[in-house]
Amino acid sequence: MHFSGLILASLATGAVAAPTSNVFNDVYNFDSNLEEFYSRVSAHIGRYANGPSSTPDMSKVSLPSSSLPAPTGTLKYVAVGRGTQNYTCADSTADAVPTLIGAVANLYDASCVAANFPDLLDLITDIVLNYSLPSANVQTSMPPANLDLLGHHYFETATEPAFNLNTTPDKQLGIALTAKRNSTAAPSGSVPGQFNVGYGAVPWLYLTSVTGTTDGYTAVYRVKTAGGAAPSTCAGQPAAFQVQYSGQYFIYA
Repeated sequence: MHFSGLILASLATGAVAAPTSNVFNDVYNFDSNLEEFYSRVSAHIGRYANGPSSTPDMSKVSLPSSSLPAPTGTLKYVAVGRGTQNYTCADSTADAVPTLIGAVANLYDASCVAANFPDLLDLITDIVLNYSLPSANVQTSMPPANLDLLGHHYFETATEPAFNLNTTPDKQLGIALTAKRNSTAAPSGSVPGQFNVGYGAVPWLYLTSVTGTTDGYTAVYRVKTAGGAAPSTCAGQPAAFQVQYSGQYFIYA
């Protein structure tokens, strides 16, 4: 499902009917970001009487500015990732430091949002961190923007992040196996964790493809991260634990 005029209309209806009392705000986690999202959706309604194009013009999409190397390929997809960063601890004392052992996330297709409604993309990325963690096996779209499942992110080996876009027999978009080439700290002010509580946002990354990649994918950028960082020490932590995060993935070929 694309982020179409029909979806905009349905979201605007939700915006009009959004809960306003503190009691309902608590029940529905209706925070200021979600309020801003619905407000902006309502503002977009009049721009697209027949709905925006269902085929996103990716030439209009720009990678967020950072110190990471500039992209050289053609942008194919923009995805919102929602999952966990996974860590281990040698022991549960302050002398040990958590070790990152990978990540697992669902990737949701935000290409149309990035091309047609760029002002909504960052809001969506922050908002979804406060939603329940999705199951990897569920094909349902992701609220609040009803983004379709694009694929799955996991680690093929300890050093090879994978982006598998083959989700169904009829939706075979290929696999990007990658290696980290560069990273930079998430900007100051990034969302530190769920409901704005946590240890910080994981770094932004520049990944390039390695052997095993299909369909011509060349690079993946992880940007606009929210949450995911581990505590500074293992004090009180189990041997293995997860920290929830969200982020944007720009996939190039």
